[in-house]
Amino acid sequence: MHCRIKGLVHQVVRAASAHAFALIISVVWFSLSVSGAHAASCTGDALVNVTLPSGAQWELCWELRDEEGVVIKEAAYKTPQGSFRNVLKEASLAQINVAYDDGTPSQRHVTDIANGGGLGLNIHSLSPLDCIDGSLHASAGNTVLCVKTKPRGYAYKSYALLQQGHMLVLESRATVGLSSYIIHWRLYDDGSIEPSVGLTGLLPKIGSDPNYGWPLDQNNRVGVAFNTSYFWRLDFDLAADGSNESIEEFEVISSADRRTKSLSVTTLSSETSRSVAPDIKRSWRIRDVGTGVTNADGRSISYHLSPMHTAHRYTGAATESWAQDDIYFTRYNACERFIVDNPTNGGCADNVSGFINGESIDDEDVVLWYKINYHHLPRSEDEPAVQIHWDGFFIAPRDWTATNPLAALTSPALNYSSTSNSHSSSNSHSSNNNHSLNNDDSSSNKCVNAPLLLCQELG
Repeated sequence: MHCRIKGLVHQVVRAASAHAFALIISVVWFSLSVSGAHAASCTGDALVNVTLPSGAQWELCWELRDEEGVVIKEAAYKTPQGSFRNVLKEASLAQINVAYDDGTPSQRHVTDIANGGGLGLNIHSLSPLDCIDGSLHASAGNTVLCVKTKPRGYAYKSYALLQQGHMLVLESRATVGLSSYIIHWRLYDDGSIEPSVGLTGLLPKIGSDPNYGWPLDQNNRVGVAFNTSYFWRLDFDLAADGSNESIEEFEVISSADRRTKSLSVTTLSSETSRSVAPDIKRSWRIRDVGTGVTNADGRSISYHLSPMHTAHRYTGAATESWAQDDIYFTRYNACERFIVDNPTNGGCADNVSGFINGESIDDEDVVLWYKINYHHLPRSEDEPAVQIHWDGFFIAPRDWTATNPLAALTSPALNYSSTSNSHSSSNSHSSNNNHSLNNDDSSSNKCVNAPLLLCQELG
């Protein structure tokens, strides 16, 4: 028997269950909270609007540029119970730098158009076989973006409390020189975002000196080792206005005897660059400070970036000022597009170190430039084709909601199953996902629409 909120409130009041009553009020408050409205400026193939099986929804625009390839724009997220809030104004790769261990000059695969670079200029045309169970989206008649939904395993699990999760995946592919890049944007049903790149193709350089790589065969062929740095540009636009964010730096500081660890949170007031620091768990969040949008507990909404991929680090030559740190925070400037080789005809600097000139980033439109690295020491198994290696990072909502946005979906007494989705044509812009909650004992289904913890409370 389906529960309705009105009936549940009546039952809880009669049972004088303060805990359950408070939970109901929290759910109602959460579902009715006012959020920034979202209306995408794009239509047709440029629009992606997908509702995941949980009821969570992502809407965004995208465009294809010669250098960056696919650029995400106007990305907004809706929880299963809430309404849309803006997340990203614009996001893309801002450079791919390939540096060889033998001192060969670096290659910049995003901006070096003269030497065959540019992700958009080298993007692959995709066929339906490249996008099984997905939807192909075109730019200027060329199908270059695959959009699909996929199961992601447990969203959470604690004994009988469990929920399976799903994600929206945007995939494009480009080959620059001998390197092939598979670029993913994974947008999760809990609001998290995971940009990543899969590197494959052919080994870009063969030498003969084993000091700089690894022997591949008995003919003195050495695969030269190389470092790939992926630089991402993220222009957040939280809630309804993108000009009022601040950056907070988190560090976890150990006591002298290392028995306790205290959280330190510092607001970064002006443009700066920072390095990862695994020993003190350094991380950053971008927080909305100007609109007053909060979760039901009154805490400002934000997104948090915690560096997890820190085993390989590249700081480059002394002349590469743009590679000395791992993350850069700048105030938005329309002509600042690339971490290096940036156009200067708009009055901007050539690279990100020049973007940092003391401007305030507190309650401003802030842009994050984040670098991840992978040092590839070739193996025999990388011929005839390099085994794909994925590198990415994760940004997650912090205080976007007062509780787990997926926790109110199912009762622990119910078994969750989902049917596979399919996008029937390249002109389809929303997924046709079906999900069902099944249990052989129909008497246990009385809480099918009630929050999970409330159903436990009511037994």
